[in-house]
Amino acid sequence: MRSSVLVLLFAAMTIAATVPASADATSDMLAMGQAFASVHSFHADVTTSRGTMSMDVVQPDKYHMTMNGEMQMIKIGSDMWVNSNGQWQHLPSMAGGMMQRPMDMAHNAGMQGNGPSDYNITDLGPAMLGGVPTHRYHMVGKTGDTVDMWVSKNLPLQVQATGKDGTATIKYSEYNSVPDITPPA
Repeated sequence: MRSSVLVLLFAAMTIAATVPASADATSDMLAMGQAFASVHSFHADVTTSRGTMSMDVVQPDKYHMTMNGEMQMIKIGSDMWVNSNGQWQHLPSMAGGMMQRPMDMAHNAGMQGNGPSDYNITDLGPAMLGGVPTHRYHMVGKTGDTVDMWVSKNLPLQVQATGKDGTATIKYSEYNSVPDITPPA
């Protein structure tokens, strides 16, 4: 019993040492937003009631998305390609607008409107997520939508956003290590 308590105490101290204490949750979210904006590339897995999406992003304007494990889209600048049924098709530049909502959600870490200033943010303190020490925040928007965010090294690892359209969970990984995205062959 005593060794179990010591292990738990050590784990709690390790989490506290690796996740900085917060003086102001809104400032933490603004700092996270600045760090996220400086990321060159990332991977995001999005799960909603409508299905799943996997997205690689290379800044400033390259995206490769796979939806429900089937349809793929690549957007580079104003060029866009769609692959369904094994065939790539180049679409006119205005077609890129249909990708904007999921890209905005990934870029804004699930927050709507003006970001942190539109939310009442509560610092929930240190939390483990998949064995990784994080800092957890809970946000309630002016419209009643909620966002729970797990942050590590000033970057989001997971976001769970709930609003009028349901719940979306975004899991971020591969910061600054996604290979360049090129047009399909």
